[in-house]
Amino acid sequence: MTLKVGLIGCGGITRIHVDGWKAIADRAQIVAVADVSEENARLRADQIGGEVEIHTDYNALLGDSEIDAVDIALPHHLHRDAIVASAEAGKHLMTEKPLCLTLDEAADIAKAVQESGIIMMAAHNQLFMPPMMRAKQMLLQGDLGNIYTIQSVDCFINQRSLSQDKSTWGKPAEFAAIGWRNDPAKIGGGELIDTGYHPTYRLLFLAGARPTEVTAMLNTYRLTLEREDTADVLVKFDNGVIGQILTSWAMPGPGSGDTIFTVNAERGRMWAEPDKLYYQPNGFSTPAVLDFSGRMPASTFAAEIVHFVDAIEGGFEPLHGVTEATEVLQIILAAYRSAAEGTIVRL
Repeated sequence: MTLKVGLIGCGGITRIHVDGWKAIADRAQIVAVADVSEENARLRADQIGGEVEIHTDYNALLGDSEIDAVDIALPHHLHRDAIVASAEAGKHLMTEKPLCLTLDEAADIAKAVQESGIIMMAAHNQLFMPPMMRAKQMLLQGDLGNIYTIQSVDCFINQRSLSQDKSTWGKPAEFAAIGWRNDPAKIGGGELIDTGYHPTYRLLFLAGARPTEVTAMLNTYRLTLEREDTADVLVKFDNGVIGQILTSWAMPGPGSGDTIFTVNAERGRMWAEPDKLYYQPNGFSTPAVLDFSGRMPASTFAAEIVHFVDAIEGGFEPLHGVTEATEVLQIILAAYRSAAEGTIVRL
């Protein structure tokens, strides 16, 4: 049986989603799209190809009894309503990050998902980098013994290319266009709740424990933003692990800039780049390197879509669902509170 899928939201990120769905066309097919912009909806329908229903109201899409599942990729402030409506319509759903903007909204989502009995997956695509899964396996096996600290990083410079109008040269660099993300009411904060969501869920995944305390410092180094473009967050977990989230739109990460996480533990340490995992036991002067470049998925978005379909067909809980997505949001909201109040926030 081929899964029939509806796409809710047809913005730029969904181009990669559509590529992922098309890669498993024998198992699932997008049969309808919805976006308030008919132009965006038609653009995505053309990319999908074939017969695709186009809607400007996602409620019309949800009313189609033949649709089994939906892929939600809307601006942050619209997530809660779309997720609840999809669950109440009985559609399995995968939703882009963040889960929503408040813990009250998260509670509404949890209630709707539980009562509907549908499969819900938080689209945390970076979990599907091969080094993430191998590192998790090694930590579960106890290869490093007790974990002490984990640093999770996602930093880059988000700025416009050099203009060919030389009269603009020497002036402060401007951010690349980020549209609705520069509206705090729609994004729910700044860089931390957007790009910073990735290193936060990676930290939660690797720590494998409940977060208990959060402290944070935020800053804005490029004044074209309404909110922070850089965040440094410390998280303590109930198993004693201390985690750090370093995330920015204003600067590259430490070292080579390719490191996505570092784990320091009782028996050694490990760190990773998107396609490599380095493992250095205590007493070894050089690390062992697991190179996944030949086995990297063509797209982590495609890999998460396969996992979502597997979960629906197998009836099992995805890697990250409502519970994990809520914990990630809880950490981020606590970080905002910590930075605003200058305190340690206990969860």
